[in-house]
Amino acid sequence: MSDGVINFNEVKNKVRDKDIDKFESYIFSLYDSLSRGEISMGELSKSITEYMEKNNISQEKFLNIQKEMLKRYGFDTQYMEDQLKSMGINPSQIDQSINMSYEETRKTMSFKEKYNNKIEDKMYSSYVIKNDKNNLIVEMQSENVRLISEGKIDLNDMELNEFLCSYKKVVQDKTLNVSIYENATHYNY
Repeated sequence: MSDGVINFNEVKNKVRDKDIDKFESYIFSLYDSLSRGEISMGELSKSITEYMEKNNISQEKFLNIQKEMLKRYGFDTQYMEDQLKSMGINPSQIDQSINMSYEETRKTMSFKEKYNNKIEDKMYSSYVIKNDKNNLIVEMQSENVRLISEGKIDLNDMELNEFLCSYKKVVQDKTLNVSIYENATHYNY
């Protein structure tokens, strides 16, 4: 504030001890749930975003709360910023990156809510086979396997069969459900 003019942005983003106490208690309970396997990292991130929205906490205020929490535990944020600057990293660029990450998370959550959470995040592994018989990608998710190629897939390929036999051992010899996607096309939208 200067010359009797009130900067509402500054007031809105000011961090009070009760803000830190409340957030600290909330984040510790989330980390406890995470350590017990009750929630995933994605759910933790979603919960923090919901906390920010519920408590009307801006991104700037959230960063200020984090800085103050770090100070409570003996971390000097100014020292860290100075260290980043000495390495040629602009701390404000990190803040912008965090803001972009927040926006991306918010858009993703909004997208999933729009489609009634019918979208499922899944992890899979992939392996590329490129030889004289095939040029394909093998995607594996437990016993589900997808063979994807822009051309025809030669199932007599020794490398492919050896790979599938090895992978079958990984899933305790369960029957593999193999889906074949030949002549796959790709386009930019």
